This record gives sequence, C-alpha cells and structure tokens, in this order.
Amino acid sequence: MPKKQLPQVILLSGTPGVGKTTISDLLRLKEYSVMNLNDFIIQHGLYFGYDYSRESVIIDENVLKIEIEKELEQYPGLLFIEGHTSEIVPMEFVKFAFILRCNPSILRERLSLTRDYSHSKIEENIQAEIMDECLIAMQEQLPSSLILEIDTSNLIPENVVEQIISRISKA
Repeated sequence: MPKKQLPQVILLSGTPGVGKTTISDLLRLKEYSVMNLNDFIIQHGLYFGYDYSRESVIIDENVLKIEIEKELEQYPGLLFIEGHTSEIVPMEFVKFAFILRCNPSILRERLSLTRDYSHSKIEENIQAEIMDECLIAMQEQLPSSLILEIDTSNLIPENVVEQIISRISKA
C-alpha cells in the first residue's frame, strides 16, 4: 500500500487584529485550503472552559494536537492554518510560519473599531504584540529560517498574500 502523502502546513500567526483572517479569506479565494484554528477548536468542542478575565476559551493543548493530526490526514497537499496559537500544530508538518505584525498604535485602532473587546482585552493584545509573544512562541518550535515576519501596518491585504505566495513558491 502506498504511503499517504502528508500535508505541507503553512502557519499564519500573529496577535488578534493583524490581519490573519483577512489574509486567510483571500487565500481561500485563490483556492488554497485554509483551516481557522479557533473555529476548529470551537466546532470540535476542544476546550474545557472559558476564562472570563481573558475573554477566551481554555484548551487542552495535548488533546488539540491529537485532533489536529487526525484532521491533517484529510489534506494531502498544501494547507494554511491560521490562528494566534498556531504553534500548537505538530511541527513535523510545518513548512513555513508567517508571523503577521502590526504597529501597536494601528493595532489598537483596528481592535477598537472591529472587535467587541473590553479595554483590558485590547491592551492585553497590544502588549502581546509589543512583547513579540507570537514570534517567540514560534521560535521555540521552529528554526528561524522557517519563520517569516510580515508587517501588515501599511500594506493592503492583497500585497500580504502576494508576499506569502511568492515566498512559498520559492521553496
């Protein structure tokens, strides 16, 4: 029996508001397969509570990794996985990780206008961006040669998608 082809995963990470979902939607329009990690967690009930102070679900990372591996079996080719906790994805499948970044002042404005977040939730995300939390979490999992940062502050989403597609096509 021939060995099943494993997917090549491209991670899209970054703090809320940097443009992950917008970029994912544009990639879908270009007929790429995209998994939204947060939607996957909610749809499959892969959380065991809600943290009201942080306004987010509480996940069991070990259970989530197992379920992601099962889901990856359904994707024989290229798959983008979007989420600010995408470092949870088993790294043996990951080809690249793109960390989307945004100037904190612009990010604060985006979050204030587009999210129903409390002031403290907005500030928590601004601090996460300033402290490079998504980048550091990814650097703990992958070699730096596989991690690429894109500053979305002054780019239109289509240009971000072009940069991503250009980079993965060179590999």
